[in-house]
Formats: sequence, C-alpha cells, structure tokens
Amino acid sequence: MRRALAIGLLALASACATGLIAGSDDDASSPGDATLKGDGSACPQYDLQTDPQHCGSCTNACASGEVCSTGSCKSSCESPTTKCTASDGGVVCATLASDPNHCGQCTTTCTAADGGGLAPGPNNPDAGVVYDSGAGWTTGSPGCDASTCEVTCPPGFTACTDGVCYDTQNHHDHCGTCSTACTGQQWCNRGNCCALGQEYCGGSCVDVLSNDANCGSCGNACGGNTPNCVNGTCSATCTPSGSRVAYNTLQSKNATGCFTTSPCAISTYQWNANNIQSFYNAGEYIVCSGATACISHVGVNNWATTTECQGTWDVYCDSTKVGSLSTMGKSCTGSPMSNGCSISFNPVTCSTIKLELTGGDTSNCCNGSPYDTSLSGVTAW
Repeated sequence: MRRALAIGLLALASACATGLIAGSDDDASSPGDATLKGDGSACPQYDLQTDPQHCGSCTNACASGEVCSTGSCKSSCESPTTKCTASDGGVVCATLASDPNHCGQCTTTCTAADGGGLAPGPNNPDAGVVYDSGAGWTTGSPGCDASTCEVTCPPGFTACTDGVCYDTQNHHDHCGTCSTACTGQQWCNRGNCCALGQEYCGGSCVDVLSNDANCGSCGNACGGNTPNCVNGTCSATCTPSGSRVAYNTLQSKNATGCFTTSPCAISTYQWNANNIQSFYNAGEYIVCSGATACISHVGVNNWATTTECQGTWDVYCDSTKVGSLSTMGKSCTGSPMSNGCSISFNPVTCSTIKLELTGGDTSNCCNGSPYDTSLSGVTAW
C-alpha cells in the first residue's frame, strides 16, 4: 500500500513539473511551454518572484491587498521598493527611481510624447540633388531614470526637450542640435543647414550639381577627360547659365595706382572711388572670387572715353589662362555682356577670375608710370 502511494505521488509530482495537471493555470500550455525557469517553475510566462497571482509557485495567488516580494505574499514592500496600485487594480512593489509605470511616485506613468502635427520632412525639396534621405522623427520609448520620466531614442535619433526623438542629421527644425532650425529656404543636410540644391561636403555647403570636387555627391571629384561637373555628372564640357556669375569678392591683388578699391561686384559702368582699381605696372593683377560656376565669357567696365585709362589684360580661370582682353580704343560703359569689352572661350568651370595687366595707356588716368590704366567692373558669364 505504501509503495503504491509513493508511486502515485511520484507520478503527480512529475505531472506538476510538466504543467500537464488538468485544471491548473497552465491547462492551455503546450508541452513546449513547460521549459523550466531558473526557479524551477513550469510556468515561465510568469515572474514568480513578483507576480501576486503566481507568487512563489504557478498556482499561488496572494490575498487582496498583498504584494508578492521575493516569491512570498506580504502586506508591505521591502526597501527600496514602494507599494503601489497596478494598472489592473492589484498592488505591486515598484522601484520609483526606475519604474516607468510608477516614476517618482506611484501615480506617475511615463508615456511617449505626442508628435502632434509634426511631419518627417527630412529631404531636400530640390529633386535634382542626389542625396535625399533621413528618418525624420519618432516618439521613442518612455523610461524612468532617477525618478524622472525620460525618452529613450532608437539609434540615429536625439531626444529633444519636447520629448520627441529627431534625426538631427536631416530634420529641418532640429538640424545638428535640438535648438537649431533651418530657415524656410534651407534644408538640413548631414546636420548643417544648406541652401536648396546644395549638400554639406568637407566643411561647407556646395552645389553638387556643378561642383567639380563634389559632383553628384560629396567627395566625387571630376578629372581626366571629364573635368567638369554638369547636372551632377562629370563631363568633358560644361554649360554656362548665360547669366552673370557672382564673383563679387576681391580675393587678392597686387595692383598699385591712385584707385585701390574693388571692381569685382560691379556689373555695369560706375566710375567712382568705391569700385575702381588702377594699375601702374605689367604683371599687376586682381582676383575675383565668390562662386564656382561654368563660364565662357569675361568682360569689364572702364572709363567712358576711348583714350583714357584703357589697357590690356590676360584673363585666367583659376590658374589657367583663357584669353587676353583689351579695352584699348573702346568706350567700355554699360554692361560688359554687351559693351564689346569682353572675350569668349570654351566653357570651363571656375572658382576665381584673375585679370593681369599686360599693357595700356600712359599718364592719362592717374598720371602713373609706365602704365596708367584701370578697371571699374568685372563680369563673367
């Protein structure tokens, strides 16, 4: 009789260990669900250390108002936890410093921020630019740290003060940092605000549709038989826009004379001390910069008479000579694009325009010697 009883108890224990006892909480579990946890339970879907409905064992439920702590039903929680009401109406022991459902106090639940009317908006509105990516924003995952609700963002996102996670490499209103917003006519590219049609390459915004060093994308340099960037593709030739290019900055010069200002930004005849550079010696030059573009013409403005202040210059695109320009015997007023004081050449991409004096009038502009000539405006197109 005792042997039969022992055999029956052993069978019952085996059935309990496999979760196959009819009428238990695990009736619906398949044999595959019965994998034993570290605590030896046959109900791995429950935390037997903290679940008040399965406290210490699969079938042990704590009484109303009791909590499950370290696998035992108790009337109070052990430090540093606090007894709180759970979302299902029961009670739990919560760590207020880190529990997102009870953060700082029992009644504070951390939630994800509301994106509201925000739009992803990471992309360059100019469809001609190749680089066009970005993840926009996401609400992230709520968390609790040091009793304060916070947002945990996925990789590639930054949590900002509004509780939203932004892709700050591409987001128009949070570009590079949470507090940096691009203007309406800019877009965010690699964490920097650039004008439409440009990308941020090597420390500055460039037009990758025409930049020879970054053609179509950052770092794609044109060279060899295709040195020019045309619409984002390296090409043997380039196509001028037909309009004046803004080489408006006097980058450098060694010219002397009684007038020593800058003619670079002037696109029509203006004879005043604010825009004139005079030259006394062959080899003196000025360099205009401020843009990188395809051009096939360079022209100048000068004094209104045909016999004063006129001269001859060699013209360079960057370091390459593209021709020689003469204003001798001409009245170089009006726009250089139509006044006859210009040269044309095969289209070429330039970032600087240099004019170097080779000769000219003598002693009729500033009483200089051996030459006495000047420029009052420079235009390239």
